[in-house]
Amino acid sequence: MITENSTAFEIRAGIVTDIKAFLTGSESGATNEQLRAVLQRIREQEVKLLKIGSAMLDPKIWSILNNRLAQRDGQEIIDNTRPRRDH
Repeated sequence: MITENSTAFEIRAGIVTDIKAFLTGSESGATNEQLRAVLQRIREQEVKLLKIGSAMLDPKIWSILNNRLAQRDGQEIIDNTRPRRDH
């Protein structure tokens, strides 16, 4: 019998594998379409985590991955990982 914890562990392991594939692919010539497919797979796995009551990914991870893809597209990188200070 698969418990919720082992299921969450397996999903997280898949996410880690896909994040590694994304980062490797972004450095080794994968197309943007291929990288977007990996991001979509990660999102789908995150939804599975939420459905079993487990925590979602840290938003900073999404910022890093999306910024890496944006950088390849020549877009401006936005760092929204640091809290704003209003003066």
